Amino acid sequence: MPSPWEVLANIWYLSQLIMEDSTPALEELGLHPKAFFLMAQLDQNPFPAELARIMCLPPPTVTYIVKQLEKKRYIVRKAEPGDLRKFRLLLTASGRKAVKTGQEKVNEVIGRRLERLDRADLALFQDVVTRLTLDDSEAARNPSGGVAGER
Repeated sequence: MPSPWEVLANIWYLSQLIMEDSTPALEELGLHPKAFFLMAQLDQNPFPAELARIMCLPPPTVTYIVKQLEKKRYIVRKAEPGDLRKFRLLLTASGRKAVKTGQEKVNEVIGRRLERLDRADLALFQDVVTRLTLDDSEAARNPSGGVAGER
């Protein structure tokens, strides 16, 4: 049985492989993978501090990426009502189009790897990944996590 460290190392390695394989397609859109994934998070996490936390990036890196995306007119800043020191980031129409196209490209890359799994393994993989992304309180409320075969 693999150790937790080995599982984490394999997840990290898989993530890196997908990023490497996706880079050429994303660069065709004028996007570095980090910029693409930042844009893809904006609807759920529109504030720079949230993006830094979610993406495990230093705040100055997020600031740099945001400025680059603003220059490309993929995102805009909007003052937050009630706290003018705070702003939210919003995708422009061209930013939304770039995210959609980027997701299609990344889907192709990931899809090639997922084709190695049969339907049952793919469903189990998705269920397991979902369970592992739950926070502790969510996992306690739903111990089975909806893993295939446990319903």
